[in-house]
Amino acid sequence: MRLTKLFSGYLLVCVASLFASSPALAHPVGIVGIVEGNARLIRQTTRYTLAEGVALNEQDIIETATGAFVQIELPGDVLVGIGESTRLMLRPRVGKGLTAPPLYLLQGWLKTSTSKTFGYASPAFEIETQAASTVGYTTGTQFEMFVESGAVKLTLRDSAPTVSQLASSDFAQWREGAAPTVTRRATSDFLARVPRWFRDRLPARGEQFARRNVAPKALGEIAYTDVAPWLRTEPALRLSLLPLWRSRAADPSFRAEAKAELARHPEWGPHADPEGYARRVAAEAERRRAREAARRAAAEAAAAAAAAGTSPGSAKPK
Repeated sequence: MRLTKLFSGYLLVCVASLFASSPALAHPVGIVGIVEGNARLIRQTTRYTLAEGVALNEQDIIETATGAFVQIELPGDVLVGIGESTRLMLRPRVGKGLTAPPLYLLQGWLKTSTSKTFGYASPAFEIETQAASTVGYTTGTQFEMFVESGAVKLTLRDSAPTVSQLASSDFAQWREGAAPTVTRRATSDFLARVPRWFRDRLPARGEQFARRNVAPKALGEIAYTDVAPWLRTEPALRLSLLPLWRSRAADPSFRAEAKAELARHPEWGPHADPEGYARRVAAEAERRRAREAARRAAAEAAAAAAAAGTSPGSAKPK
């Protein structure tokens, strides 16, 4: 099976400048219908306890604990089940001129169901569904995808882009170091690991909360460890998070941990290590000046040699 990219160049463009969302500009893009177990919401620089009826905004992050389950409902009658130990972002910003996916699954379990067209992205794959119900799992570098019903276009995001068209009951699997495979039924191992909430049809409950205006309970400001997995993901996604979270660099603990991991997110240099960043900028400026001075000196030497009818380095006449 060969797979191609669904969104050409998507999430691979490094964005130089993006702006952060603010409460005044936020507008709901979904609603939480079911919460079972421990789940939290990261919104801008604050952690919250996720609750049923909470309206969701762009760039909201949902994270579930072991044994937890969350269901959210998106416009267009899209039902999304979120399994345990999962990290998911709603409508990430990926740069001017690019269309952001409705969801970005960093890791974990996801079930989607809709009678229309829907799609989402992850580090390893992207899918576009047509009137389909799907169950997917990813660790970030590998994935498994089962099509319960409908049609799916599946893309493996690697250096040899190709597309696979999947139908009802198809099971696609890709593990690092191995070729992707598609079979007509899911493996027994996958079926044994599917969260029990995914085994039944997802129930729509959004209308019950549409007018309740439920506010999530704040737990405090984010620590570096709360968002580290997102700061270590692909550049075009994490660059959009810099303006969202850079104010946390004012916290000494956050700044120290971010500084220790600068190799994994160098764009944090001016905020996590301003002194070191200033030294590097000054050193680079000095190297540029030295190169320019050498270029000018070579040009002047060439001009002087031409005027004297010789070439630089040639022997002087006796």
